[in-house]
Amino acid sequence: MNVPLQAGDLAEVVGGLGRGKSPNIGQRIKVVSFQGEHSQHGRIWRCTGDNVQQLTDAGGYAVTGWADFAQSWLRKIKPDAPPPKAVERDREVTT
Repeated sequence: MNVPLQAGDLAEVVGGLGRGKSPNIGQRIKVVSFQGEHSQHGRIWRCTGDNVQQLTDAGGYAVTGWADFAQSWLRKIKPDAPPPKAVERDREVTT
């Protein structure tokens, strides 16, 4: 079952406003909150992560640690499966 993206999820950035030039592509980020719907890009999520950058009005990038991403620019990272339970075995002690 595919669970939709939601706050608290981890995701990988796969797109952005800078398209293939976005420095955020490939970064792992944490989804913080839903920001609303955009007329062209759809659902927008605020996300945080080390070295997350935003596209400035001047056309450059600035490291801010957070940015807003369209849902289509994010790929959800499935949480790790819980570790298997340890199996207890009787051991024979010899002296």
